[in-house]
Formats: sequence, structure tokens, C-alpha cells
Amino acid sequence: MSKNFIIIESDPIVCMDLEGMLISRYADSHIASGASLQDIGAAIYNCGPDTTLFVRAGLLKESSDLTRVIQMAATRGSHIVIMGQCVDLPFPATCVDLPFTTDMVISVIDSRHTCTDNEGCTSS
Repeated sequence: MSKNFIIIESDPIVCMDLEGMLISRYADSHIASGASLQDIGAAIYNCGPDTTLFVRAGLLKESSDLTRVIQMAATRGSHIVIMGQCVDLPFPATCVDLPFTTDMVISVIDSRHTCTDNEGCTSS
């Protein structure tokens, strides 16, 4: 199970909701969050198998740099969770529809089901 979480979410309300869900369920975990790749800083470059990254789908569409860095994190074994409509991805990821519930988020973290395209995505 992940001990570290990174959230890249442009909507501050959604980000706070997600942080609250994670803190209440995984109290001893470390959470880094921001609205963009620049806001996350070094945390994104130090992630590995103990890290789950939550990324807003629209941000991946807007930034090829973000997509490249998330792909690198996936290669290192991080669990990637795409929030919103699943997009064509060059890396394995789990997709969670918006709006999401606490049960949906916890289920995604605990199960680590993956997909590589729109057809194979698990919408939890």
C-alpha cells in the first residue's frame, strides 16, 4: 500500500477534498500537492513503488512535460491515478471519474488495477 501520495490538481477544492480523504485513511503517509508540475517540485522526481500519483486528466492534455514526468514515475513503479475522463496514455494508469467519492479513491489505492487505453481503463 502506498505511503506517499502526490496530487496534481488545478482545482483547489478538489485537491483539498482528496487530501482530506487520504489523511483520514492513511494518517502516517506523506502528501505533496500542487496545481502543476512546478508546484510539486522534487517530490515527483523521487517517487517509486510506494507512491500513488493523482493527476487531473486535463492537465496531461495541456502539458507534454507533465506527461513525460508521469511516465517516468510509472516506469519507477509508481501507481498513477488519472482523475477525470481517461485519455490515451503512454503508461499504465487507473482512471477515476469525476466527481469521485471516498470509497472510489480508497478502492483505487487498495486495488491498483491498471489500464493503458480508454477501453481498458477501470472506472471505479
